[in-house]
Amino acid sequence: MAKHGENKKLKRLNTPNLVSISKKDKVWISKPVPGTHPRNKSISLVVLLRDVLKLAGTSKEANALIKSGKILVDGRVVKENKFPIGYMDLISIPDINMIYFIDLDHKGRFVAKRDDKRKNKLLRLKNRKTLAKDKYQLTFSDGRTLLSNEAYKTGDSLLLSMPDMKIVEHLPLKEGSNCRIIGGTRAGMYGKVKSIVSGSTNSRTKIEVEDETGLSLIHISEPTRPY
Repeated sequence: MAKHGENKKLKRLNTPNLVSISKKDKVWISKPVPGTHPRNKSISLVVLLRDVLKLAGTSKEANALIKSGKILVDGRVVKENKFPIGYMDLISIPDINMIYFIDLDHKGRFVAKRDDKRKNKLLRLKNRKTLAKDKYQLTFSDGRTLLSNEAYKTGDSLLLSMPDMKIVEHLPLKEGSNCRIIGGTRAGMYGKVKSIVSGSTNSRTKIEVEDETGLSLIHISEPTRPY
């Protein structure tokens, strides 16, 4: 008989390379549910607490911590143990005054960095829709939407306070601006935008990035953002 529906299981050997965990200790691992990040660019909250942050020794302990409502993601309580956690997400535990944000190491893998004063999240503007005169709907890289009176350009990054989503700073994508590659073989690399070549309606913008050594690389707009 044909198989219907998606596979809800995930083997450790098939986890994305951006997740720096042991892949041979056990067979299965918690699979993220659909949400703010694609499954190939995220890990489940229970895996983050148990295998990355080491705040729980077992999945049972991690699940109990999540179900108790003590874990906040981007300033909001999350009780779904398979909630997808991705780049730049804020994970806070108010009871012990701990805040982590998800960053990338030099190999493009997830790394949780502690910053107990961090309240803002950097998001890339993925789409902009004009609703009326001086009224725009902004869609960000994690699926969030925001109404704005400013016509920010697609590809720019905005620093938003969490969870009220107030715009703190605008970081435009332009020649000379600092940026970071967040996808592909050069993920995790910092550089500077050397040139921007606008693509047609059927292709994405190409960006030439110069790294610290002066090497020029061509990347599409998706994995590049100002910082």
